[in-house]
Amino acid sequence: MAVAQLAYNLGNSLIEAVNVLGSLFYGVILGIFLVAFYRKRVGGHAVFVSAVVIEIGVVVLGILIQKKIVGLSFLWLNVIGAAGVVILSEILNPILCRRVPSSPPPRK
Repeated sequence: MAVAQLAYNLGNSLIEAVNVLGSLFYGVILGIFLVAFYRKRVGGHAVFVSAVVIEIGVVVLGILIQKKIVGLSFLWLNVIGAAGVVILSEILNPILCRRVPSSPPPRK
């Protein structure tokens, strides 16, 4: 019943309601896949942290859009999520990358 009540307030049709709910998550998932396929040097820790941060931002922005505080279409949440994960993971990678110090060569 809670999902039905939420879907009732999301849009004019069930298709629009599914798209509104999906736009909260699909962009971030796309961003994770884009980093995995095209940015091989970015570490998993940076991608995970950026995905969590961007997902929180997308949900907050989605709430602001639903309350008509921000005049943006919900479809833009996909673009913001995907681009946000790619950009933030590139920024966080040098900060969060864990380098294992190489051991010195053995003495003879």
